[in-house]
Amino acid sequence: MKTIPDDMLAQLPGQCLRNSDRFRFRCHPGLACFNRCCHNLNLFLYPYDVIRLKQNLGMRSDQFIDRYVDIVLREGNHFPDVLLRMATDREQACPFLSDAGCTVYPDRPDTCRAFPVEHGLHYGEPGTPPERIGFFRPPAFCLGGQGPAEWTLATWAQDQNAEEHHKMTLKWAGLKRLFDQDPWQGQGPNGPRGRMAFMATYNMDEFREFLQSSSFLNRYKVKKDLLNRIRRDDTTLLRFGMVWVKLFVWGIPSKKIRPR
Repeated sequence: MKTIPDDMLAQLPGQCLRNSDRFRFRCHPGLACFNRCCHNLNLFLYPYDVIRLKQNLGMRSDQFIDRYVDIVLREGNHFPDVLLRMATDREQACPFLSDAGCTVYPDRPDTCRAFPVEHGLHYGEPGTPPERIGFFRPPAFCLGGQGPAEWTLATWAQDQNAEEHHKMTLKWAGLKRLFDQDPWQGQGPNGPRGRMAFMATYNMDEFREFLQSSSFLNRYKVKKDLLNRIRRDDTTLLRFGMVWVKLFVWGIPSKKIRPR
């Protein structure tokens, strides 16, 4: 999800969408462009995307990351981006694409659910909460905008079963923005603290094992009912992991976890 400063809002391409603003779109196999949008992508994966995909594929999160993900640390950034690895042939197709369409469709990433809308957080006056906005910008080859179906951001999210994905991506965007400033005190994002933060947000199976096998629970106080839920539910564990990263990296307190 993009972070959009106030002075950049008018410069971004596409139709800006807020609240009740409408756009027309419908994708289906009858379109000549069907599946073309699933090639040669810089498709960012957010933490909840990884949970849903690895569960769909019956894999551990570390296995999924090793097989399907490129971890990219861009110059000037302080936390890596996670991108879905495309095929290495000329077509550079999504690894989950078949002739019939998406093979992981019920658990497809947030970016795919939102398409052809790109979401961003618009930051206006200091101290005011960010505004979630969308930009309708299908690629030039896309024919989906010629259909009669009309949507708002909310009705499109409902149609695509995207509400939970959007909610989790929004939580992640709030945490990711904290990394705009370097928190690593010279260690860098590949240092021990950076690797811990990545594990707690993207690698749920390894993070769960870490909680159970390390001295974590001797150093932090976690309520028993929450501890029971994070032992068996990846989404609850991810929510907990994001709260813990705020405490671990920046000292931001939470009622969910406290140092002993």
